[in-house]
Amino acid sequence: MADQPRNDPDAPSGGPNATGGGRRKPEAIRIAERDIRLAEQDLEDKKKIGSKTDIDLAEDRLKKARQALRKIQQADPGEDRQEARRDFMEDYYDRLGPEAASIIRGAPQLQNLFDEAIRKGWDDQTFLSELKKTDWWKDPKKSGSWREAFRLEYQEAPGVWREALDDAKIKIRDLAQSMYNITISEDVLDKIARRYYYQGWGKGDERGLRVWLSRQFGKQSADPEADLTPGGVLLDQERTLRDAARNYGVFRPDDWFKRTSQSILNPDSGFTEDDAWNELIAEAESLYPAFAGKLSKDRSVRDVGAGYFSQLARYLEINDPDMIDIQDPLLQKAFMNVDANGNPAAMPLWQFTQEIKKDGRWQYTTNALNTYSQIGSDLARMMGVVG
Repeated sequence: MADQPRNDPDAPSGGPNATGGGRRKPEAIRIAERDIRLAEQDLEDKKKIGSKTDIDLAEDRLKKARQALRKIQQADPGEDRQEARRDFMEDYYDRLGPEAASIIRGAPQLQNLFDEAIRKGWDDQTFLSELKKTDWWKDPKKSGSWREAFRLEYQEAPGVWREALDDAKIKIRDLAQSMYNITISEDVLDKIARRYYYQGWGKGDERGLRVWLSRQFGKQSADPEADLTPGGVLLDQERTLRDAARNYGVFRPDDWFKRTSQSILNPDSGFTEDDAWNELIAEAESLYPAFAGKLSKDRSVRDVGAGYFSQLARYLEINDPDMIDIQDPLLQKAFMNVDANGNPAAMPLWQFTQEIKKDGRWQYTTNALNTYSQIGSDLARMMGVVG
């Protein structure tokens, strides 16, 4: 089991597993160390070809450069230190996103560790070695998925972390495609895969990943230049809700279907598909009290009133009853009917049939012509005109 970070050439750039040597130190320390190296080189050159005065000046330059570094390393906490710590955090964990800053703000021991790393100019190996000595690292309740990801990256056999990232990328790519029809580029996938483990997105049926994707889709779809086409489960959910609203005779503006679908797919919203269905059913029962108590997710207004749709299709000679809108005036009159006592009650079918024949649309059907022709024949026979 490796105890120190590995410089994996296949690792994504940035973060604790970046390629090359140790992580960049804070800018002030890097500049001070560079000045020391330049001063040392200058002193060596002067000793070879310079005069006593040149050598004295070079030695003084080196002395001042070393003093400047010590001053930075021993600086008291203050605005410069806070800025250095932010730079260190952002530089060291630039692939982890906002969770790194959030963890450190809530862990004084980690804040002290970062301060010490800045003062002493630690490299990756030293920082990780000291990190693993802390109570925070040893306590799973304090570090959680962040610590688990560190262990996966640094304490497993070589190649395990790379395989884990590849596995996460497959899950991220597939879920993004199936839920929202989003295609994520390979370089972005590398970054997201790190966050997948460090933020624990894979726990609870990929809950964290689903929340993150829903937020990203919302940001992109709100951008008119993103030209993001809804697809996958999101589009299926929108279609399902549109069909439901139509079958329950409930009106909803177009943006309601999109917003509601996004909420359903976001685990953090607290809004489920059942909530959407219950909302539509409650409104349908309010609109059509004759059907109160008869509606459910599996039984819509169209289902309960199927006989009325069939009768209307038959007499108006409409091939497919599903093409008839619930908002048809005849259906609205039938479904909002009241009985003799003023209580909500769907119109009897025999009465509904009479109402259809009073409608102007029926007058132009073959059914009407045949009816009139039959009435004419019956009258002729009654009058003895035909045998």
